[in-house]
Amino acid sequence: MRILAPSLIALAALAAASMSAPSLADTNSVPPGNPCLKNNGNPCKGNNGNIGAQGNVGHDKVKIDRHPPAIDIAMPPVIDRGVFITQVGDSNEASVVQTAPNAYAAVTQNGNSNDADVAQTGAGTDYVAATQTGDGNFARIQQSGSGQNVLYATQTGNGNWLWSNQAALGAIHNGAIMTQSGDDNDMMLSQQGSDNLAILAQEGDGNGMTAIQLGDGNRLAWTQQGDNLSDLQITQTGGSAQDGQLQITQTNGGNPH
Repeated sequence: MRILAPSLIALAALAAASMSAPSLADTNSVPPGNPCLKNNGNPCKGNNGNIGAQGNVGHDKVKIDRHPPAIDIAMPPVIDRGVFITQVGDSNEASVVQTAPNAYAAVTQNGNSNDADVAQTGAGTDYVAATQTGDGNFARIQQSGSGQNVLYATQTGNGNWLWSNQAALGAIHNGAIMTQSGDDNDMMLSQQGSDNLAILAQEGDGNGMTAIQLGDGNRLAWTQQGDNLSDLQITQTGGSAQDGQLQITQTNGGNPH
């Protein structure tokens, strides 16, 4: 049996006491998670997250107006079916399928390796005017339902991707104007219901945009100006009298999406 010297016993007791009763932190100091400290990953005032690839500090600037000017996208008269395709360039592809009783589609392609697919189905009336200028742009446009849909889509640049799905379910038409100017932009719009209007515009490169309108009477005007702006993924489920009316402007460069 070993017997510890008194000095060793005292040191052991001191160590045990320090382990069982840790010193208290200085409660007056600012903790590491201070939300108002720039680049710490927490939102505060103008700081919306990390400055790195996982955040958007100093990149996206977003302005939201819940009482924007009125949007007006008229529905042209459409009688019977008609398809008009113009192609200038190499390896362009355009496909239009119409089973709706009244459907109009005009596709214009200037450049190389552009692809536009249009499907107009259902029992209603549909109108599409789509233009692609540049190389490697892709557009997929779907219109259906028993009501009326109208879409104007324009892609100018290279490698842009656009998808639109309009399902008209009421007496008042759904309408959209979708514009991409730049390279490698992504844009998606879904409208399901009646009297939904959207004006979407991307000016720059590598931007992402997703907009969904459900129900009736939604209004959205969304503009991105800059490069690599993040996708806010806007969803509207009420009419213009119930916060279903937005004007959004994003500016400056953002993070890759």
